[in-house]
Amino acid sequence: MQGQLPLVADRTKQILRRSEPWEFSTWKPEARKDDTVGYPSVVRNDRGKNADGRYYLYFSHHDPTSGIACAIADKIEGPYRKLKQIDSTLEHSLVLVNPHFPGKEGDPSHYSSPSVVWNEAEQLWFMYFHYYNHYHNAWERDPKFPGGGNQMTALATTPDLTSHQWTIVEDKSIGHVSIHDIVPVLATTTESWMYGTSSYHAMQQLPNGQWMSFLRGTDKVGLCSVGFARSDDGRKWELFPQNPMIRPTSGPDKTLGIYRPGFIGYLGTNAAGKPQYLVVWSESRKGADVPRVRYGYTSDFINIQPDRRGFAQWSGGDGLISPWREGNKLYLFAAKHLHIITLPGISR
Repeated sequence: MQGQLPLVADRTKQILRRSEPWEFSTWKPEARKDDTVGYPSVVRNDRGKNADGRYYLYFSHHDPTSGIACAIADKIEGPYRKLKQIDSTLEHSLVLVNPHFPGKEGDPSHYSSPSVVWNEAEQLWFMYFHYYNHYHNAWERDPKFPGGGNQMTALATTPDLTSHQWTIVEDKSIGHVSIHDIVPVLATTTESWMYGTSSYHAMQQLPNGQWMSFLRGTDKVGLCSVGFARSDDGRKWELFPQNPMIRPTSGPDKTLGIYRPGFIGYLGTNAAGKPQYLVVWSESRKGADVPRVRYGYTSDFINIQPDRRGFAQWSGGDGLISPWREGNKLYLFAAKHLHIITLPGISR
């Protein structure tokens, strides 16, 4: 990319709409009014078994008793058809069904915020997603497990996207502290910024083969911060000791901001041969939650230089931003929408 990423999208269109019973909250009638379907993660099925070259969009909502669903398109811009639209004999479009589905009033169970990545070494698709841990009190009391354990990030795998069969990584030995025996691959921590929840993470593998997680942590009072973690295999993660990142350490915004991870983009190497990365996140104020997207630049994920132009003019939503590039177009999936940006200095 020659020059800076534009702040304004060329086009924006809605690609997700609520249309199935599971996409409604199962908690209380007033919650059912809000359509929270979104949290998209898009991959092209060009790897692994039965690669068909189509685009698979995984999505959820964030009300009880959400699971993870799938929609498929022949082209990156869509239209995306949910599994039940493709096969009317299916009960729903879910590929991961929450065990408490269809739920009941007062039950906060949910699976949400998928992030799907191909693992070449294992020849598996990895789906990271977060789950509500009913056993968080037991988790917090047990000295072997860090943080509050309320909402944490799990992992499911499949060798074949067309099968729609995903296997969640589980361990019965921790079933007394983690609901459904789920292994949290990115758990809460003893550090205050990620003591409450460890969720909504954006996952990717860098060109050098290292796995990187752009993290979102929530403290005990509901403030969200971002940080980073690295991994050699996508299963065992090491959090950066400098976390949290980006949030001001002083001034009026120190205790006000809600920071959410978007995505990481590789920009090539500089004159000194160091890799350069675009880091995209969103910011808002607690009590006035309107996420505004911000760009930054880094070579080490420790020193991040914010883009001096200020905020972008397209919306990032609540979850991660799923990027896809084809030619000179950057396709950004966020919440219910697809934003399309023309990259400067790149031919079609």
